Amino acid sequence: SLESSVYAQRARRLVNMVNTMRDAGAHMDLDLPTVVVCGNQSVGKSSVIEALCGIVLPRNEGTCTRCVTEVRMSEQDRDAATASAWSCNVKLRYEYDSHGRPLKAVKEVAFGKEITNKEDVDITVRRAQKALLNPSKDPAQYLHYSFDDSSAAARDKEGASNELKFVKNVVCLDIHGAGVNLTLIDLPGIIRTIDRKDDVPYIQLVEDLVRFYITKSRAIIVATITCKDEIENQAIVHMAKEVDPYGMRTLGVLTKPDTIEAGTHDRWLSIMMGQQYGLKLGYYMIKNPSKADLDRQVSFADARRMEETFFSTQPPWSTIRHQMDRFGVDSLRRELSRQLTLLTEMSIPDMQGKTDEAIQKTMMELNTLPPSVDENSRIELLHMIRHFCTLINYNVTAHQDFKQFYQLIRRHFDIFRESIAITRPTFAMNMKGGQTPAHFTTSITSSISSSISSVVGWGGSVAGARQQPKPPSPSEEASIDTRRTFTVADVRKIIEAQKGRELQGYSAYDAFTYLVTVFQDDWARHGQACLASVSHELNALVTKVTEEMFGRFVNMQGQVRFVIQAFQTELYRATSEVINNLVAMERRYPFTMGAEEFTRTKSAALNEFRSQLEASKSGASGNNPLASGKSESINKALAALTEAGFTGLTPRDLSRLRAESPEDDEVLHVMSACHAYFRLASRRFSDNVPMNIDFHFVSRFAETLEKELIARLGLLDKDMAAVRFMLQEDRFVAERRRALEERKLRLETVWRSLHEYGM
Repeated sequence: SLESSVYAQRARRLVNMVNTMRDAGAHMDLDLPTVVVCGNQSVGKSSVIEALCGIVLPRNEGTCTRCVTEVRMSEQDRDAATASAWSCNVKLRYEYDSHGRPLKAVKEVAFGKEITNKEDVDITVRRAQKALLNPSKDPAQYLHYSFDDSSAAARDKEGASNELKFVKNVVCLDIHGAGVNLTLIDLPGIIRTIDRKDDVPYIQLVEDLVRFYITKSRAIIVATITCKDEIENQAIVHMAKEVDPYGMRTLGVLTKPDTIEAGTHDRWLSIMMGQQYGLKLGYYMIKNPSKADLDRQVSFADARRMEETFFSTQPPWSTIRHQMDRFGVDSLRRELSRQLTLLTEMSIPDMQGKTDEAIQKTMMELNTLPPSVDENSRIELLHMIRHFCTLINYNVTAHQDFKQFYQLIRRHFDIFRESIAITRPTFAMNMKGGQTPAHFTTSITSSISSSISSVVGWGGSVAGARQQPKPPSPSEEASIDTRRTFTVADVRKIIEAQKGRELQGYSAYDAFTYLVTVFQDDWARHGQACLASVSHELNALVTKVTEEMFGRFVNMQGQVRFVIQAFQTELYRATSEVINNLVAMERRYPFTMGAEEFTRTKSAALNEFRSQLEASKSGASGNNPLASGKSESINKALAALTEAGFTGLTPRDLSRLRAESPEDDEVLHVMSACHAYFRLASRRFSDNVPMNIDFHFVSRFAETLEKELIARLGLLDKDMAAVRFMLQEDRFVAERRRALEERKLRLETVWRSLHEYGM
């Protein structure tokens, strides 16, 4: 009829659509409508598949129980007048590797030529299964393989020769002109008893495989149940109940009704009527040929006639046949086709939405991966090197948004300047060695700008920030410890130790130069430490950018790191020598062209030291007019000096009118000269070292890196094979991109199939 013809065309289009999607591997990404035939071993499952498909499948143990078989059947397209009436194509679909791990991309390959004789299907499928069980071999070598079936021992030997005893990859059969639009998944039988200990691991493997297929929400579970055993004893009943607790997508197929014991038919009749173990899709009963019938090679047509006779003549089935069309293979085939068609039509909108989402997700992940290298490898490599060097240069020059690296460098420069400032000479005005009150102590701290003091934490008395070691006893050699505060007595000892032929009253210049060089002892160490810290930051930057740029190219990354390390080491050594030269220049002899600033700073320090020395003497003798209550006399003296034209004086200035001994004056001049010169020299050195590190090490590295990389890597001289070796991607990145690209193509094929059906 017209209605059945239209329905058949729609069913054929739906089945072809799902088959196209499955060919593209869509079942790896989407839950496709599927009919899964499963059951215990020896329940007649293979006979059910053969009856539905109209072909003979392998029954030899060692092959049929070790592989999944997918049978895709479609009616002959009436418009294809030139096509043969019946044909079958066998394919191998690889979804898992030899260790049972899912592959990144599904691969389906043809196995042999198109089959037009149904009798050739059995041996071809056996050979295809043999190819899957030996994954290291070329499948083509099994196209004409001959099996030794002469005895059970020979068959066991045949099975033992396989690399694998079980495989989850699939043998696919595309059958055209099958008279029905239906796709079946034939799973290995659930194992309950074994003859060999070697087969124990496969019990759980088969159960896991069956559970994997029937768990999918769009799988119609065809639970094959033998009437030869109690239904409660059959594992498939319980497994189906686990994944489909309400029986909404499970269809029961009762086999071997001729084995039901007398007096127990009522139990199976109630099951068929849905009164026990009810299922939404109900139960069907079929009668396949017995083993004796198979041994005499009963044809499919004869088997169907025998089945029809059985159900027409054997009560209680003959009495209820007119009430339900649920007996015989033909009824089962029609119902499965109808259920698959309905399920597929209902699933299309959801599959379209899921496909769109999967495509978007795949595109987003692809965009997170770096693009693949084009065919012109050398130009691509040079572009990558230039881009890499540009990023390094941007960081070194603090270009636009690339500020973080130089901020780290500046931090190390500030730490270096703090370290130099800490080496400043510190003097106390008490006459003897020992502890000194904080208010009698002065230091170079007052010479450092307040902004830097706030950053590095300077300020306050040196006595509070630094431990005061005991000064050397008079019997010790005139030596100096730069970590402590020096008294007038300490400095006088140094002056005495440095005296030569000069007459009394001449400036102690040698003592001054000695003190200066002693306080500069740690400058070389601090300069080298600053260079090392900057080198560490530069190395971290290079490592980070190298990983970002060349991380996917393992060979390239290794060579770039080696060349950069060598280049950076050369610059480091040259810059280290520059720092040593700067230290040597500073320690050679005191030098400055800023005589005016030196004189001004020295004079201010000398006045301050004199005031503190006078305060120290007055405090020690108790003859301090500022603290003895003689304020009236002090005020009169200040008034007289003001009248004489000496304005702006304070009571503290009056202490300077006291005469100083020549020895004290000499000591104070040495102290103030050290103070003034250290201020000039430390500021100069604190600028010169960072400036030279920046110029000779950091900036030169960034400016010449591209030229050095191209030359040392030999990028302009290497042959294409060497260039391609350098650009050989990290295996995981390349495989991930390839898998995503294949998934994208697969999903786009699915998307077209789904939308073309609606046209």
